Amino acid sequence: MEFIEGFELYGKEISPGKIFISITNYGLTFSKTCVDCLDYPEYVHVWFDKTNARMAVSPCEKDLKSRVFVKKKNSPRAAFIRWNDKTLLNYLLMVGNIDLGPRGVRIPGEFSAEHNALIFNLSEYKQMHERKRKE
Repeated sequence: MEFIEGFELYGKEISPGKIFISITNYGLTFSKTCVDCLDYPEYVHVWFDKTNARMAVSPCEKDLKSRVFVKKKNSPRAAFIRWNDKTLLNYLLMVGNIDLGPRGVRIPGEFSAEHNALIFNLSEYKQMHERKRKE
């Protein structure tokens, strides 16, 4: 349904925040917008495209290859997803040929409404720098 020409209905595919993951030596952290876009799923599948150095995350039912994503949707910490899985971390770094540097990296992503998935191009990583403190 068209409302007024030029307008788009607000939805998950039009996100007000930034979709990104942060990666450090300790693990991988998803931005709050990532969690919002997927609508707080309890389980996800993690997909890799080694040829194009990409990773995707999509909601799923619990199975042998699923990972816990959001334990309790109404929890104050539900939007802070951190995985400290060294095996996954090392695989992700290898697929993306990523150098974490001293502070880690940030990788922007996008939400595919068609596939209900977050997609990250691992070759687009940026080194994180120390935050300057306000005096």
